[in-house]
Amino acid sequence: MQPFERLRHVARSGGDDALLVEEAADCLAGFADDPASLVVACRRLLSHHPAAGVLWWLCARVLVAPLPDEAADEAARLVSTDRTPDRLGTLLPFPHNEPIAVLGWPSVTGAALVTRPDLDVVAVRVEGEHRIHARLRRVERTVRVVDEIDAAALAPSHVLVETSAASPTEALVPAGTVELLETTGATGWLVAGVGRILPARLFGALRAALPDGDDDPGDFDLVPVERFERIAGPTGLQAPDQVVRRVDAPVAPELMRLGR
Repeated sequence: MQPFERLRHVARSGGDDALLVEEAADCLAGFADDPASLVVACRRLLSHHPAAGVLWWLCARVLVAPLPDEAADEAARLVSTDRTPDRLGTLLPFPHNEPIAVLGWPSVTGAALVTRPDLDVVAVRVEGEHRIHARLRRVERTVRVVDEIDAAALAPSHVLVETSAASPTEALVPAGTVELLETTGATGWLVAGVGRILPARLFGALRAALPDGDDDPGDFDLVPVERFERIAGPTGLQAPDQVVRRVDAPVAPELMRLGR
């Protein structure tokens, strides 16, 4: 398969972030000797997945690297060995009697909760999410699927919200996040795996690339990071004002005006 043929396949694919990054990194490595085509490849990937912060992180690292193929391999390795699920699983309360609520069933948070069969976990339906039951059928643990009102009635102690992308000050999260936090009154933890915390300027480019533009992110909420009590990542839990330390992607000028 020629590089651009494979690019079309990867750009249109879905699946979890780890698999998407692995395929995208391998694809981008094929353009390592052609800088102009590498820029085009990155822009095409992001135009198909504008909310995937981990792809912006991958592309930024690859575009500024002296050896793009090695940078792509390193990025894929960092995502595949992300310790966020293990760290989050060990940091959730034990023993614990109250339910733990998770918005939807995202990959990183779901992997963490699978390691804690002792917890009473409820998955709150996300607007527009039609695959939650299919995802949960593959999970070897019992998870109740509830709506926002039922979740509030269950009085969870924590609400886990996974971000697809964030800056040091705000996070892109599923629509309904703010309402769920307010309705339940639970402690909110933002789950941000490897590659989800972007520099502010790169996050601004991501926001502008969303289908509804910078001011209306469509199926997402833009929530201040400080709205969450803790941010869960590969090193454990951090206070919101410490998230800036996790920024490990450069600001690639080629991505600042995506598609223009």
